[in-house]
Amino acid sequence: MTELMPRLGELLVAAGLLTVEQVEQALRAQVMWGGRLGTNLVELHYLELDPLSVALGRQHRLPAALARHFEKADPELQRMLSPDFAERFSCVPLLRMGRDRHVVIAAQAPLPPRQLAIIADELAVDVGKLIPAVAAELRIRYQLERVYGVRRAARYLRARGKSIPPFPAFEVLPVQNESDAEPPPPLPSLPTSTRDMEAFRLPADEPAARPDTVTEAAPAADHDAPPAATAASDTDFELLTQPYGNQLQIPVAPGPEPHPDQLDDLTNDALPDLELAIPAAPAETEASARERRTYVRTIADPPHGDAERQALLGRVAIRKKIALGSAPRIMAGATLGEATRAIRRATGRDRVAELVIDTIDRFAPTCEAAIMLVVRGATAIGWKGFQRAGGMLGEIAVPLEDGGLIPRAVERNALLRLPYSELEQIDRLVMAWLGQHAGDLVVVPISIADQVMCVIAIAGTAGEPVACAEPIAAAAGAAFARLIRDASR
Repeated sequence: MTELMPRLGELLVAAGLLTVEQVEQALRAQVMWGGRLGTNLVELHYLELDPLSVALGRQHRLPAALARHFEKADPELQRMLSPDFAERFSCVPLLRMGRDRHVVIAAQAPLPPRQLAIIADELAVDVGKLIPAVAAELRIRYQLERVYGVRRAARYLRARGKSIPPFPAFEVLPVQNESDAEPPPPLPSLPTSTRDMEAFRLPADEPAARPDTVTEAAPAADHDAPPAATAASDTDFELLTQPYGNQLQIPVAPGPEPHPDQLDDLTNDALPDLELAIPAAPAETEASARERRTYVRTIADPPHGDAERQALLGRVAIRKKIALGSAPRIMAGATLGEATRAIRRATGRDRVAELVIDTIDRFAPTCEAAIMLVVRGATAIGWKGFQRAGGMLGEIAVPLEDGGLIPRAVERNALLRLPYSELEQIDRLVMAWLGQHAGDLVVVPISIADQVMCVIAIAGTAGEPVACAEPIAAAAGAAFARLIRDASR
């Protein structure tokens, strides 16, 4: 019988690091903001990155890659993995360790055998010499940008202003267990020292042949449920806990004596051969890394040079599109009523947004371009959008504290519309980003329990009605409310 993997939120609550209410708040935030549950916990200031990484390691039965491990990463080793594969697999090599020079690979989720085989081939090692480790999504994305120049999407940068809104809460009846089976036992404490990481090396007989073709890695699920299989071996480990102020109180199981090949923790400076693994100039500390997780740049910020100015105005496509572009042809209903019902029944946040954009495209012929933005802190960040002319939309972030039609629509929770001649400068920047320099800007709020969580900005033909906008927004609000309610169960 397959042992059930505990959910991340359950682990953190059982460990006393979070309350049930905090986990539920993060689950609600996840519906609107996207990203992993742990990312939302950090952004809500409920948890730091290292304790989160430790909890992820215990959830997936893998070592946790902490700030100190990234600080001592080997740049030469990191350069051996191509930026393309690092981005596809959301992983970063850290260092070589032990007499057999096993390689620690940090990723935001367990890597399947196919991806491990590709990584081993890139690093010119046998797959059995890889030691998979897990780290928080925010840290992996920061390291991908720092090491490989893989630009972080605006979703993973800080939003200005207050970033802990009171997400709507709904009364939820308790759900009965489907069976009377006992809950899975708590996971043992898993190692975070590099000596113990080596115990996680993969079996030597794991095939390392590089596939002829490489497909895009499947995106990780938004919820905290783990993948069906992980790359961890069943080797016994010396089990240690980390000394956090409120550490994970999971029983420590006894283990065998460490193998002679295993290194002591990297903080032990007495080991001379560590010079092979630790760069002479360590990477920045966690404190400085936190500073590098910079604020989202908005269209109101002065651009850094002509290239960024063009990007902010939508004249060139940015490498990261956050799923913006031509509207998807989903065809969820032949009439507006059928389409809005499909929005209400949508099963996921991205599906809701896709249906919203498709419905506007189909039933608002006077709409030249549209963008759906998520409110996060004092910033509205672009999510899904389209241009009828077929151009690609780059990233956009609109400040909510500098005036303009979008902030007023959020504040009043009402549809607002103005012709181009009456728009403020920041609104004209939005129109330019949408590829329009004439017509009307229409802003439609999407609210949940009278709280605006998203807005739709539409560049329409001057004076022409966009009658479908409000029923589409109402359907999206109902869908998000249902998803938030379901997330709290």
